[in-house]
Amino acid sequence: MRQLPADFFRTPYAFYRQLRAEGPVHQIGLRNGVRAWLVVDYDAAKEVLRHPDIRKDPHSETGAQARQAAAGRSGVTAANQRLSYHLLNADPPRHSRLRKLVTPAFAPARMDALASRVESIADELLDRIDLAAGLVDLLAEYAFPLPITVICELLGVPVEDREPFREWSAAVVDTPMSTPEGMREATDAIVDYFDRLVALRREHGLGDDLISHLLTVTDDGDRLSHDELISMAFLILVAGHETTVNLIGNTVLTLLADPPRYRALRDRPDAVAPLIEEVLRHNGPVNVATLRYTIAPIALGATEIPAGELVMVALASANRDERHFADPAAFDPDRASSHLAFGYGIHYRLGAGLARMEARIALTRLVTRFPELRLAVGDEELRWRESILIRGVQDLPVDPAGAPVDPALL
Repeated sequence: MRQLPADFFRTPYAFYRQLRAEGPVHQIGLRNGVRAWLVVDYDAAKEVLRHPDIRKDPHSETGAQARQAAAGRSGVTAANQRLSYHLLNADPPRHSRLRKLVTPAFAPARMDALASRVESIADELLDRIDLAAGLVDLLAEYAFPLPITVICELLGVPVEDREPFREWSAAVVDTPMSTPEGMREATDAIVDYFDRLVALRREHGLGDDLISHLLTVTDDGDRLSHDELISMAFLILVAGHETTVNLIGNTVLTLLADPPRYRALRDRPDAVAPLIEEVLRHNGPVNVATLRYTIAPIALGATEIPAGELVMVALASANRDERHFADPAAFDPDRASSHLAFGYGIHYRLGAGLARMEARIALTRLVTRFPELRLAVGDEELRWRESILIRGVQDLPVDPAGAPVDPALL
């Protein structure tokens, strides 16, 4: 059984390259005793992400047993189960039912209508950065508040509640690395919060927000149960900001390593979208996909994974597979990309369009206002999150480097 190297969270790619050279899947153990099969090849990742004998539902007998057997000292089995009835934990046919009920809330027209509001939020945050003296943590002052404000407004959650969400999200987003105590405390708090919020909607009337939509959406008389509703609200809140926070952070970090490329975007806004796609492949915000388990033996290359075993797909490794991408360690926005950063198959991320739109606006507005932005610390001083699931820095100190462009001239 392989163990993660000491520098894994800072530089996972060398470890992944070594694993790919040895085979498509490896049994790994985390420091808290969690054990699972880690899939590292692109083709094997796609196979696992769509394989009918690899499931996600934690409520099935096999799923519960697999999680219990592999949980170690983590919080894998400690979460409040009332939050577990969402899309990412559902298998067909229940997954199809839930997705059909929820998908209209993420219709392209609805997402496009958000663009002007995202621009306004971005500009408000950049105004605050303009007023700040000295160095700024771009993660705390821009990359985090932008998507969390968007998703709070979309859900109909008071934006002033966003700080508890940041703490709860950090506690629950990375189940394999969590502690049982932290997982229970955070998920109990989230359940209580959404129970109260839904009760207020029912008592005082519905609005034009996602929670109101989820309360009323039907399909031939079918509708979400209360726990499905709060589970979906929880998933939308966490997935709706965590990925985008780190996509913005990783994109800015990548560009600040090449200042001329960063500055050039000010005059080439059309280059932003393909650049973001390459960041998603090259250093995307999701390291490893959420937990799955086998219900029958699965052969990947020369390795057979027994039934009842946890499986994790290293999307970050698959996106740098030498067999699929030419010179994968190179950052090349001109390449034609078929990355797996948002997953593959039925669990492809529902909010991918929203994340792309937010990242595009965030980067475009940032480089327009602060074309001389510089990283304020050396690469060796950056602190990466110790997370299996999320790839991102804990903070991003930057120097706006002089007077910004007057927004009235934009």
